[in-house]
Amino acid sequence: MKDNWFLRNHQTEDIVSSVIMSREITNVDKFLNPTLDKCNDPNLLSGSRRAARKILANIQEGDKITIFGHDDVDGITSTVLLYRFLSKLGAKNISYYIPNREFDKFGMRENFIHKVLKDGTKRVITVDIGISEVESIALLRMKGIKTIILDHHKITREHPQASAIVDPHKRNDRFPFKHLAGAGVVLNVVKVLSQMTGIPTEPVYPLLAGLGTIADRMPLVDDNRIYAKHLYYNFEQSENPFFHFYAEKTHSLSRGKAVRQLILLLTLGREVDGKHLGAEILLTQKESEIKEIYSTLEKRFHNNEEQVKKVKDFIESEYKKEETHFFIYCDHKGVISANYLGVATSYITDTYRIPSLVLTKWEDDVLTAEARAPSGFNWLDFLKKIEPYLLQYGGHKEAAGFTCHAKDYSKIHDKLQVLAEEQYKKIHNLQRESKKIYIDYVLGEEQLEVNKLREIHRIFAPFGEGNQPLAYLMINVDTNELREQNFVNIPENEGNADINIIFSILDEEFTIIDYELISKRHAIF
Repeated sequence: MKDNWFLRNHQTEDIVSSVIMSREITNVDKFLNPTLDKCNDPNLLSGSRRAARKILANIQEGDKITIFGHDDVDGITSTVLLYRFLSKLGAKNISYYIPNREFDKFGMRENFIHKVLKDGTKRVITVDIGISEVESIALLRMKGIKTIILDHHKITREHPQASAIVDPHKRNDRFPFKHLAGAGVVLNVVKVLSQMTGIPTEPVYPLLAGLGTIADRMPLVDDNRIYAKHLYYNFEQSENPFFHFYAEKTHSLSRGKAVRQLILLLTLGREVDGKHLGAEILLTQKESEIKEIYSTLEKRFHNNEEQVKKVKDFIESEYKKEETHFFIYCDHKGVISANYLGVATSYITDTYRIPSLVLTKWEDDVLTAEARAPSGFNWLDFLKKIEPYLLQYGGHKEAAGFTCHAKDYSKIHDKLQVLAEEQYKKIHNLQRESKKIYIDYVLGEEQLEVNKLREIHRIFAPFGEGNQPLAYLMINVDTNELREQNFVNIPENEGNADINIIFSILDEEFTIIDYELISKRHAIF
């Protein structure tokens, strides 16, 4: 067996129970039957009741409320979820603002602050953002605008001066699950508002939470698994006009492909003046508007494919110049815009399984950066050590970002390289670990029942961070039999020798992910 193949511990005749034991899934009922009633108590989320009371008071007073959302799909779904329920509660004077990072940059910038000062906003509610906006929230407070923060990012500095802060990473927070997406945090606050008012939530809310959770690549366990599973198996039947429209458009795609495509489409909805077509298409009830917006997003989607390829090819060529174990690149050539930094860093990390950091020009003397890393690496620890050189930073362990003055780039680069060398062994081990394939079950020839394996696949789906697709090992397999079963990635086997294979079900296809010939070894990747 190949050196990077590892068998999990438990194997019985029953595949499901074997995987449950070997993956050490503790709450078996919640995992196998992830229904909405099994979600954690929203009242355990510190600050949720205080935030709800403040919001209800604003609605009762008729105050102007502005929702400020992050400009990714988690932020979009968070914004839509809260906007819809506040409207249902009777909020008459409500708007949202999702910044376009190409023009507004990141966070609460001058455009937003000027807007809320001008339009009479009394309450700002941040969603999927806000926990690091200390200075901007202090400025708003000084101008008479109070803020509520609904966020899920790690807290890297002092708390902003907000009326209420809801973030599962707060010290002494009692919510048992700390890895909610921003939309998950918002949904919990909405649940508290619903309990306080007796006004029911809508079926579309957990769909939105599931979409935000998957888009933000949060671990698909506990409550996140409930929301993600609910999205996968219910959006086709949703009464929401857009979800219904989209399900008809993508009926020929697997659920996984349909969801991934939807995430890309919504991401491309950035506009100016705080509007976002991704939010608009989820908010509107008019079919004509849905068709019009969708047509625009579809055109952007096709144009985006060309730009993504250009960025990937460019960053690949830059990586090949040094082929390091820790990749830092500043795009002085202006090839990569701020909107595509995540594409560049994700490509390097996913392809080479190393930490990556890419910076590009943002303003005259300011650079913006995004960082990605394999599981087990903590970018926030690294950024904490260069904090004196940063204007702002935040995010998650494996996906973070910051801004800095251009003049400080060389110092940042050198300091990070020193830190990386100090942790060379750890980074190298993470790279090796990411190449390991953990085998969930050794499948006998008589167990290759396609329909049964598809049903098991459905039980464990959806897959993503924290819940990888099941990997099966089959020994001494005849490639002709694999062709009869319509396997994908069947290796060339001129001598018609038996092979050992590892396969998973990916996008509904039985896909060989690695193999070895009995007589000699060879790998697909």
